[in-house]
Amino acid sequence: MLSRTVIIGMDEPYVQDMLRKAFERYNCLIEVQEANEGTIVQANDGVLMHWREYESIDWDAVHRSSSVFANAYCFRKGLIRKAQMAFNLKLYTAKHPESILCRGVPETWIFELDDVDYIDEALMECYEVDEGMNANEGVTDPKQRQQFILKPSLTGRGAGIYVFDTKERLLELLEREFESDDDEDEEDEDQVGDEHSYHAVSQIREWVIQRYINRPLLLESHHNRKFHIRVYALAVGDLKVYVYRHMLALFAPRPYSESAGDLDDQQAHLTNTCLQAKNADFDESKAVGLFWELGLPQEKREHIFDQICKILGETFAAVSSESTSFQTWSNCLEQFGFDFLVDEDCSAYMLEANAYPDFKQTGSNLRFVVEGFMNASVSMAASKFLLADCMNEELQSIATNDFKDLVEVFTHKNARKW
Repeated sequence: MLSRTVIIGMDEPYVQDMLRKAFERYNCLIEVQEANEGTIVQANDGVLMHWREYESIDWDAVHRSSSVFANAYCFRKGLIRKAQMAFNLKLYTAKHPESILCRGVPETWIFELDDVDYIDEALMECYEVDEGMNANEGVTDPKQRQQFILKPSLTGRGAGIYVFDTKERLLELLEREFESDDDEDEEDEDQVGDEHSYHAVSQIREWVIQRYINRPLLLESHHNRKFHIRVYALAVGDLKVYVYRHMLALFAPRPYSESAGDLDDQQAHLTNTCLQAKNADFDESKAVGLFWELGLPQEKREHIFDQICKILGETFAAVSSESTSFQTWSNCLEQFGFDFLVDEDCSAYMLEANAYPDFKQTGSNLRFVVEGFMNASVSMAASKFLLADCMNEELQSIATNDFKDLVEVFTHKNARKW
């Protein structure tokens, strides 16, 4: 009998436990193994799936064998690197001016700098930002000022993100970032032995600057705190994309209306729960909620969800058309986390995409949301990869139940599905 094995190896126990339980529902046919550090597994004459951290996947085996599967795509920087995605979306919208992406993604610029002394030259490449800051002179109403948000292209979880509306503030933020890098370089130099020489190499830093949405949707039921929507999506093979209907609302700790003009108040402007969790007074129940239970009329919630599906369908159409930075393999699938913001007119905007999303930020109270998405993802892997030739009625019933909350938004053959 053909062996069917999945190797699970995720660093976060929160995720590892969910995966193990999800796969154990199929353990009559699938052998579930938990990976140890340095484990080398071969498919031999069976079917093998790696569900592991990206760096631990045997990419050579995945590339060479049609019987080896993986929980990630090897090449997807065109989606998950902020600057690369911005570049790909710009190319796509230039060819498709009718696309919802022209409105559904904040105006974005790639900003590169190797020394703060050259900030004027760098701003020439995104002159609209410079013009916007200059236009703010004499404007006192925060909602009337042109505000921007600076994000490192590669980092996640809210690290290094700042809001600014003047050149002076931007310069101050950049000086702070470069000074932080210099301190890290000095620490590295101190750790180098006498037999080695240390060479400081100037490196170009890359950010994206986005037009800041300074009129976000605020709900009195949540004390007018800013929030973003975390959307989970599953990409399968080459290529179908599904949105998981159960979405999360992640709230900032402080009311936005009181601090709209205080750009240093990250407690009001940034909604990342991983930043809040470091605080002693962190309250999970106030930080994370269910999108479908927000104090909005049902038709507005459906309108927001419809926009999200359309935006994500177009996003995958855009990035999948650029094969140098996003390649889909038929023996892979991957879970992604997307962050959306909604403005006071109920228009949805996609802010960024994340591979290996931080599922743990959901917490314990709403753990069932992640469990549902994990079950659906595992059932997709079982039905499409591991058990594609032997899904009996009982197993098909499990998968069908798991798929009920997956909404297909894109398929490569027929383009957009939403």
